[in-house]
Amino acid sequence: RRANRTDLLFTLKLHNENVQDKNFFSKKKIKFKDHKIWFNEKIKEKRLFICSLNNRVGYIRYDIIDKKYLSVSIAIKKKLKRKGFGRYMLLNTLKRKNISTFNVVAVVKRNNTVSKNFFLNTGFKFYKKNTYVIKSSSWKNLLIKIHL
Repeated sequence: RRANRTDLLFTLKLHNENVQDKNFFSKKKIKFKDHKIWFNEKIKEKRLFICSLNNRVGYIRYDIIDKKYLSVSIAIKKKLKRKGFGRYMLLNTLKRKNISTFNVVAVVKRNNTVSKNFFLNTGFKFYKKNTYVIKSSSWKNLLIKIHL
């Protein structure tokens, strides 16, 4: 589902946990007031999504790079990682109208082999350095193959 105002604290906490665990490029925890400004902007853009079962599991965010490309960022609660939620979120959000016309870029930390393998196993292709790309035509074929 698209994120809403009730997800503000969840996204802040999950982001800061990932910074602390050194999973994100960012090295500093975000302060509430700064996060609130960023979060409200993301809500307006309609490119921030929350995965939840009984409780929230994680989020996926897309940011505009230019008129053809979006970047993607995924965060999952530590105890729920490697259970398929990231793949589920990615494949279900790629087909959204405001995402589907873009190619999507994932930039991964050099030593994060789990994330590199995740993107490669989800249809992304290695582009250069720590960058992986999936063209909109490629993920549409992928969705047909796995019947989502």
